[in-house]
Amino acid sequence: MRTILLSFIFVLFSSCRKDCPRVCFSKGIIIQEISFGTCIPIPPNLPQTEYIIDNDTVYQQLLSNSVCSGYTLPAIDFAQYTLLGKYTIGQCKVDFHRQVTKDDAAKTYNFTIYVCDRGICKSAAISMNWVTVPKLPQGYTVTFTVKQD
Repeated sequence: MRTILLSFIFVLFSSCRKDCPRVCFSKGIIIQEISFGTCIPIPPNLPQTEYIIDNDTVYQQLLSNSVCSGYTLPAIDFAQYTLLGKYTIGQCKVDFHRQVTKDDAAKTYNFTIYVCDRGICKSAAISMNWVTVPKLPQGYTVTFTVKQD
């Protein structure tokens, strides 16, 4: 009986769901997930909900929306990396899982965010989902997709 129970627990925690990945989730080509805390607000204070930032000049413009005095953005080497951001919203207790894949045939980076709701309530959980990826090659585009659990 104990073996069956342990097997069930193992399968439960080691299996993957395609709509809301857990243990087996691949981040793809994401180098780092970035958090600005509460210093860089999210929409509606930001002028847009999707960002592709590949130079320091555009990156520093985020500071014009900063609500923290003297805040300094984390250093990013834009010769090697591109910063992507996508606004998402979920309800109550939410996990945000981020994945970026590269499709050389279509010349795209595909940024997918899985919003995994863990409950139903009247409050909203929001995230800007900032990630760094290898520098976006010349001629490539970015597609943004949000999948709700």
